[in-house]
Formats: sequence, C-alpha cells, structure tokens
Amino acid sequence: MDLIEFWHLIKKSRLLIGATTLLGLILSAIITFTTTPIYQAKAQLFVSTPASALDISALATGGSFTQQRVKSYAQIIANPLTLKPVIKDLKLDTTPDQLAKMITANVPLDTVLINLTVSNQDPKLASEIANAVADQFSVTVGDLELKGLGVDAPVKVSTVVGAIPPTTPSSPKKSLNLLLGLILGFGMGFGLSMLRAIFDNSVKNEDHLDGTPLLAAIGFDETANEKPLITQIGRYAARTESYRTFRTNLQFINPDAHPQAIVITSSLPNEGKSTSAANIALSLAKAGAKTILVDTDLRRPKIPVYFGTSSMAYGVTELISGKRLLNMKSLKELIQKDEKTPLHILVSGHIPPNPSELLGSNKFDELLALLRKQYDYIILDCPPMLPVTDAAIVAAKADGAVLVVHAGVTRRPQFIGTRDAIASVGSSVIGVVLNKIPESSLEYEYGYRYGYPRYYGSKYRSYGTKSDVLNKYEPNKEVLNRFEIEERFEHIRGRKFKEELLKELREKDL
Repeated sequence: MDLIEFWHLIKKSRLLIGATTLLGLILSAIITFTTTPIYQAKAQLFVSTPASALDISALATGGSFTQQRVKSYAQIIANPLTLKPVIKDLKLDTTPDQLAKMITANVPLDTVLINLTVSNQDPKLASEIANAVADQFSVTVGDLELKGLGVDAPVKVSTVVGAIPPTTPSSPKKSLNLLLGLILGFGMGFGLSMLRAIFDNSVKNEDHLDGTPLLAAIGFDETANEKPLITQIGRYAARTESYRTFRTNLQFINPDAHPQAIVITSSLPNEGKSTSAANIALSLAKAGAKTILVDTDLRRPKIPVYFGTSSMAYGVTELISGKRLLNMKSLKELIQKDEKTPLHILVSGHIPPNPSELLGSNKFDELLALLRKQYDYIILDCPPMLPVTDAAIVAAKADGAVLVVHAGVTRRPQFIGTRDAIASVGSSVIGVVLNKIPESSLEYEYGYRYGYPRYYGSKYRSYGTKSDVLNKYEPNKEVLNRFEIEERFEHIRGRKFKEELLKELREKDL
C-alpha cells in the first residue's frame, strides 16, 4: 500500500481508529493518575587515589587505577555492608534487599564519578537515604581496600554533590504517558483496520469483479427507502445521474445487437435489485425506448409497492398459469402504465405455490415472445440467485442478466457463485451494478463523485436546491436554458437569490 491508500484506509476506518485512540487515552489517563508518584534523589561521588598513600608509579598511573576500581564500586554500592548501617541510622522499617531495589548507581564513561540515585514515594526520605548511602559507602570502601595492612586505604570516596529533596516526581510522566496512550490507541485502531481490510473479501470496486463489466456505481442515498424511484427525486440528483450512466452503458454494451430481455437480479436479498430494475426501466422509458418492467419475482414482489399498484392485481402468474388467456388482448388488459413516464408495467400477480415451475414453463416462453414483439426493452425483476433458482430459469430464456451487488457487503465468493450459476444455464452476465456505495468511498474507489454534492448543503435550504429550481420549470426547458440557471445558482448568494432568479424567469415569460 502507498501513502494515499493508507490515508484512505484511515478515512474509511476513522470511527474505529477514533474509538481506539480515545480508549488508549482514557486508559493511559487512568493508569497515570492512579499510580503513586515516585521521587528520585541524586547524589554524586568522586573516587580518588591519594598520592601519599602508595607508590603510584607502581600502578602505572593513579587515574587508570581509579577508573578500574570505580566500575566495581558502582556494582557493590548497594551491598549489605553499606545498607545495614544506613537502615540502623535512619531507623528504616525495611531490609537491605528491599532498600537495594530503590538504589541505582552508574559511572559516566571515562570518569571517576559515581552517580547515585534513590527512588522513594517520600521525596525527603529519598534524599536522606541517598546522603546516608554516600557517607556510608566511603567507610565501606576504606574497610574493603587493604583491610588489616595497617596503612591508609589507597582509594578515597568523597561526596561532591549532596542529595536534596526533589520537588517533582520522576514517575509517572503524565504528558509522556498520555502521548503514548494516544499513539498506542491509534496504532491498535490502524492495525485492526489493516486486519479487517486484509481479511475482508467483500466486493468494493471494479477490481473485485474479476473482469465482469461495471455498468454503474450508485452511491448510498439515505432517502432511498422513502423515495426509491428516480421520478421521486430531482432530475439532476446524484442517484438519477447514476442511472443515466447505467442506461448509457446498457445501450452501448453491444451496439450491433443490444440485449432486449434483461434479467435484474442479485446474489442475496436486500441488495437493491428491485429498485435498480424499476429505475433502469424508468430511465430507458424516459429516453424514448419502448420499455416494459415485468415483475417476475413471484415470491416477494416489490414492484407494486414502488409504483403504488394493487398487490392483488392480475399479472404474470395468471397469464402463465392458465387463469387468463395468453394472447395480446389479455396481455394489454393487464399491462399498467406509469403516471409520470411512458413506462409500461406488468406486475407479478398473486403469489403461486410453484413459482419455479411456472417460470420454467412453455407459457412463460410464449409470454416473453409476445413482449419481444411489442417492446424495445423488457426488464425482468427476478428473485435473488443464491436462495432460489427462479432467476437462473428466467436468465436462460432472456438475453442476459445484470447483477446488482451491495458494495462492501456482498462477498466475492457469493458474487462469483451467482455469476457462475447464470453461466451454467447458458446465459451471460451483461454487467454489474455496484449499489449503496458509501459516500466516503466514491471519490477514491471510482475517481469521481456523482451529481452536485455541494448544492445540497444547509446554506441553500431556504431557497431550495438546484434540482428544485430546474424541476419547477421543467415544462419550459426548451425556452429556459438550464445552464443559465446553474450559473445563476453558482454566483448569486444571500437573500436575493430567489428574487433575482424569479425576476430573470419572468423576463423570459416563464
């Protein structure tokens, strides 16, 4: 992954990363503010060799001798010989081993200095222990060096910097701990996002379609449940533009012989196949193509709900089950017309007990033959492929199928299984519609955004969106150039927007 992919992964997983970062900060704050503060008192010792004590020339140099000794002193400064007298003098309620854990000593490189550090919860006691250990250690060294020889010790330990009570704790370091909590929380969130991305096998973009053509990418619209049809939203809304793209790609997928009878299906329920079938049929009809939408979902039909027709009306079931004569006259009697467009609709009819058998019958072949004679496009809304076999049966009789895929939800094995099932009945997949794409993924995954997103902000709600203005004067679009309205919408700001726009419309006699 390059930097831009990492950035988009962070944007996509911002809620998870934000939650783990906040959790890391909270945990680090709890640990930091509940931990008992520890104070460190520091003293510094100087180790020297008195010139009068020995013949220094026999030791090469006094400095070399001292440097060799001082490394050992740092290791033994916290031994019981030093600590027992300190415990006795200060009347400490502890043992030499426990006291030794509070003491650390180190020797700066190429020096004869010993830095002594004592850690304790009481700053005053820490300084008292450090000074006592420094004083006592000079006595301990004197006892160890040439003990019993009757001469002065060749090494002298002096305190050059005494310990004073510290004013600030050495731990916990609040700022550092909180920063580490933020970093660790962010890292955990990013790591989980990476793991999720690695193990996520859902279909998200064209690269996951395994060579199947992408006919349209339709962004998620939160108003789609209330207004599923493109005739219920603005003419220039983002979703409407996406279905125009779908229509164009469908018409030119095979310019010499475009598919006439087209199955619209999906792998699983709730992927938007019925909505897509209705909207592509509306889009084709509005473009001037003689189109009929046939509801061949004889299990859970949705078309009557979308178009407000009766779910008890006669339709496909009655025609192919023999309850109604299958001829052009009976067919015309059952076909309904959309109020807003030239689209014709044939509903599913009553739900039968044997939908698969009815769709596989010769009667259904005859129905398709009658429809082919009358329409340029026959859009067949079918049930999902994987739960039932209805869509495969209809696809075998049609000219091809369009698969609707819920972006980020439909798994690649499910998509491939559906595509292979269609191929196994001798049909083909014309293309794929990626549906319900999150807004955050549109620009990165597909390189552009749909519609006019900046026009839908709260800044212009009091005046209506550009789509509202254009739709209001749709009957006179041949007189009023819509691009003039768009330009005015771009440049006119503030309360005068509506007044100036209406004035211009009146001047054009609209």
